[in-house]
Amino acid sequence: MNMTGVAARANCSHPDAAICGLPIFCDVCLRPAAVIGKHESSAEDALKFEETCSTFMSEHLPLSTISCLKTERKIGWTRFAPKGYQPLTPHFFGSPMKKLGKFAQLLFAIAPAVVFSNSTYAFSKEPIPAAPAATVSSTSSAGFSASNAVALDVALRTAALKAGVVSMSAAIAIGGELRWAGSFGWADIEGRALASPSTRYRTGSVAKPITAMAMMRLVDRRLLELDTPLGTSIAGLSEESRRITPRQLAAHVSGIRHYSLMEILSSSVGLNGPKHYASVAEGLDSFIGDGLRFSPGTKFLYSTWGYSLLSRKLELAAGSTFPQLLHTFVFEPCAMQDTAVDGIAPMKARARFYQAEGGIYKLADPIDTSNRIAGGGLVSTPSDFVRLAICAEKDSFLSQAARKTMWTPVILADGQANEQNYALGWRIDTSTRMFGKDKPTAIIHHGGQQEGGASFLVIAPALGVAVAVMTNSGTGAAREAVQDTAYELVRQLKGVDNSGQLAGPSK
Repeated sequence: MNMTGVAARANCSHPDAAICGLPIFCDVCLRPAAVIGKHESSAEDALKFEETCSTFMSEHLPLSTISCLKTERKIGWTRFAPKGYQPLTPHFFGSPMKKLGKFAQLLFAIAPAVVFSNSTYAFSKEPIPAAPAATVSSTSSAGFSASNAVALDVALRTAALKAGVVSMSAAIAIGGELRWAGSFGWADIEGRALASPSTRYRTGSVAKPITAMAMMRLVDRRLLELDTPLGTSIAGLSEESRRITPRQLAAHVSGIRHYSLMEILSSSVGLNGPKHYASVAEGLDSFIGDGLRFSPGTKFLYSTWGYSLLSRKLELAAGSTFPQLLHTFVFEPCAMQDTAVDGIAPMKARARFYQAEGGIYKLADPIDTSNRIAGGGLVSTPSDFVRLAICAEKDSFLSQAARKTMWTPVILADGQANEQNYALGWRIDTSTRMFGKDKPTAIIHHGGQQEGGASFLVIAPALGVAVAVMTNSGTGAAREAVQDTAYELVRQLKGVDNSGQLAGPSK
């Protein structure tokens, strides 16, 4: 994406977009104002910032950082400031000596972002080679109409080519049954391996609803109380952090901060390569000694570190390691055979990861997510994602009470809804992207993006539909593409009439 042209901030019509004096980026979503158009006010469309990863920052942070330094937006620079950095105030231009000090501070703060951005994209990019097969690799269940399968194949291929990603994979469940799965493009360009429905992709933040499902199964078994403070059960917690509850961690209202730019760099580059953590407990060292951003339960702050802390509490409740409890409580009962903890070592059927959009690609930098497995350290397939969705609606998997709790947005201490309508690991929303503004559709969803991958899982309970889309391209355009593709696939189903209702599984 071109970062040199100055975009007209007037094109960004989000009500919270600030006039900051640097008319380049929207201070709300950190995207170039010229490509935003008009934001919708729903949580689904306007609040995707939390899925920011090293890729998105490497594309956009250097310029957006300068913009946000002057406005102090609550979802701006302060989330990614290096540890110990004191945000600049609107009174940045003070006395000459203060200006000099602040300028030095500014250079220190943004230098890693600039270096990271330049190093990440300094290598030459190549056009994505055309896949030798013009058709999608797909499977469908018995009784699923051939016309529906063809329509979905065409829609997926069209979406992948339009987005210019290396590959795209998707799956659909209707009426509690996996009905179709397809893929198009390259799992590995260098190895000349095509993607298939069993190709594994990085989940990004869709690991969070998986973690939430494991948590609620522990609640059903009375092994965990959502509203019991952590107390002294986890070593290293400060006095104020001991008051945090599992519910607050799962809903991002605990006050635990999100990861910083420097922490992203250490997991991707590092002085000696990506840093690895041998256990969940060891990974907590990244943040456990830091103060809270606010009193637990009073505000919303999206935090992957919060999920890392939650995963440690789940380990103690279950009496097993986090990977083991995921297998026992989620992967095995939901038949998610292709979902696993990601790692640096080679893995069977895992895609190779790229940064790609517009038909141009480069290899993604290796990353180690061992300190954030619960919030973004898994690999999976779209088919396993929809199997998760199927499980979520089964009384045999979760009690009705647990499901209702998991899918109810958490209310803040002042009685107000949190700003993202976030429940426990899931967002609850009314979408106009599926059938248009005249046909809003209730959805339960989560997306994810990180180096080399983007993913999206959406459930439309009233339609009896769950859709998942994944790619091995980790750019902001890829993140938007997987979401758009999920909605397009639903629209392609012949069983969906003009009122936006699914009559039932297509025959």
